[in-house]
Amino acid sequence: MSAPAPLRAATVAGAALAVIFIILSAVVGGINVWRSHSASSYEAQAEQAQSEKAAVDQQITDAKTRLDAANVHKDAKAWCDSVTRDTAASIRDAIKTYDSATQAVKDAIHQECAPKETLANAQRAGAGADAAFSPGVPECTTDQVTTTINGTITLNSASPISSLGPLELTISGYTLDKGTTLNPSSPYQGTTTVTLTPGTPATFTISVPYDPAMTDKTECGFTMTSWWPTSL
Repeated sequence: MSAPAPLRAATVAGAALAVIFIILSAVVGGINVWRSHSASSYEAQAEQAQSEKAAVDQQITDAKTRLDAANVHKDAKAWCDSVTRDTAASIRDAIKTYDSATQAVKDAIHQECAPKETLANAQRAGAGADAAFSPGVPECTTDQVTTTINGTITLNSASPISSLGPLELTISGYTLDKGTTLNPSSPYQGTTTVTLTPGTPATFTISVPYDPAMTDKTECGFTMTSWWPTSL
């Protein structure tokens, strides 16, 4: 016996709706799966991007560290090269550069040329460096043509300068009346150089022109005008 037409129509419509529901459920499920997959993919990409950024940041940091180290070494070497016998007259400029340098550069200078650092610090002291040298009492003789000045000078072994080894000294000798000041243009003076070894007095002889106006008030003397380590 056949079902009534309305029943068959309802059954067909229900089946169609069921199929549509199944299809829609599959589509929705697919969308949810896609969304879940997309979210996971985005998270993975984000993590990878963060990892890559961290690696790049580290490379930048390492490169900056190497650059800074190279600049420190370059500045230290430039300072060391600037301190020479030929530039002794402008040693104050080197001292100012040293004082304004960073601690990293100062440490590099100490490693690169510690003796020059010691030299600069001794020159910085000015009178303190001069006080490290002890002059002996000069002996003077004259033959009314030339006045000969014989003297000695010693370096205090406790001075940091002694660590620099033998020094070349430039010494100026002169004659003048007691109680007067030496005129820089006086013709009655002369210079000599002598090597001084720390711990051992250096002896020297200086010849100066005879002053015909010499009296019993005339005396001779000498002063160290410069010094420099023979090893530098």
